[in-house]
Amino acid sequence: MEEMNEQKFMSFFKGCIPSSFSQDTHQQAQKILTLFAKVRENLCQELQKIEHSAKFKLEPWKRAEGGGGVTAVMTEGAVFSKTIVDVSVITGKLPMAAVKHLHEAAKITTSLDETFTEDDNFLGISFSCIVHANNPHIPTGHFNLRIVVMKPRKGHEVGWYGGVMDINPSYLVREDATHFHKTLRDMCNKHNPSHYTNFKKWCDEYFFNPHRGETRGLGGIFFDNLPSKEKKNYAFLVSCAESFVPAYLPILKKHMHDTSTVQEKAWKQIRNARYIEFNLMHDQGMKFGFQLPGFRKETLFATLPPTASWGYKSDPKPGSKENDLVRVLRCPQKWA
Repeated sequence: MEEMNEQKFMSFFKGCIPSSFSQDTHQQAQKILTLFAKVRENLCQELQKIEHSAKFKLEPWKRAEGGGGVTAVMTEGAVFSKTIVDVSVITGKLPMAAVKHLHEAAKITTSLDETFTEDDNFLGISFSCIVHANNPHIPTGHFNLRIVVMKPRKGHEVGWYGGVMDINPSYLVREDATHFHKTLRDMCNKHNPSHYTNFKKWCDEYFFNPHRGETRGLGGIFFDNLPSKEKKNYAFLVSCAESFVPAYLPILKKHMHDTSTVQEKAWKQIRNARYIEFNLMHDQGMKFGFQLPGFRKETLFATLPPTASWGYKSDPKPGSKENDLVRVLRCPQKWA
C-alpha cells in the first residue's frame, strides 16, 4: 500500500474544518483526526499482514462542497474478498431531509432550544472499516466511529459521538460470539457498567431486518448521541478505537485456514445478500450518505460484499448448521 503516515494524513486534512466553527471544535477535530489516523494505520497494517496476495489501494479524495477523505480498499485477495478502511470529513450545508435526521438526534443528545435549518453549518468526521472474507467461517466485521457537530445560526454548537462494532457470521460459533462480546463488555465496563447492556441491546435492535424477522448478525455494540463536550465520552471513544483489533482479529485468524464445502460457500452468498438488504433498505448511515450532495457513492457501495445470492426459498433445513445461525438471529442471545 502507498504509505500515508500520520503526518501525511494530518497534512491532507489541513484546512478541512471551516473557520466558522469555534476554536474548541477545531481542537476537538484535530484530536479525533489524530486518533483516527493511528487507528487507520494500525488496522491497515494488521490486515495487510494477513493478506499476501492483494494489497490496499489508497485513494485520497476531496469533496467540492467541503471536506474529503482517505479510502483504502483491498479486493480479490486469498483471505479477503473486499476490505475497506475509510476516514471522511464532510462539511458544509445539508439538505432538509438530512437536517431533520440530525435534529432528532440532537434533541436526544442535549436540551436543544434551536431548530436546525439548511443554513446551518455541518461537520462530520467518521472512521469506518468493513472486512468481507472469502472463507464462509470468517464473519464479516464492521467497525465505525464518528463525531457530528452542528452550528446553528443562533445558539451554541451541538456535537455528539456515535459508533458501532459488530460481527456478521455465516455459521454460528458460540465461542467466537462470546469472545467478541466479552471483549466489548470488558472495555465498556471500564467506563460505565451500563454501557455494554444498553449498547448491546441497541445494536440488536438497530441491525434488524424486519422483512426477514432476523438480525443482520450477532451484534456487538451500537451507540449514538453521546455529547462530545463531555471528556468521559471522548475517553470511551478512544477505548472503542482500541478494541476492534483484539475483539475481531483473533476470530478472523482462527478460521482463515478452515476448509469449506460448496454448500457452505453458497450459504455465505445468501448471508451476503441479507447484509446487502439491511444496508440498502434500513441502514440510517447509508441513507444519510445518499442525502449528502457530492458525497462519494463509491465509498458507500464499497462497504457491501462483492458477491451475493438471492436463492428462491432459501431458508435452511431444520437441524442444519445453517439453521442454528438463523434461530439465533431470530432470537438474539446473551453472549457476555
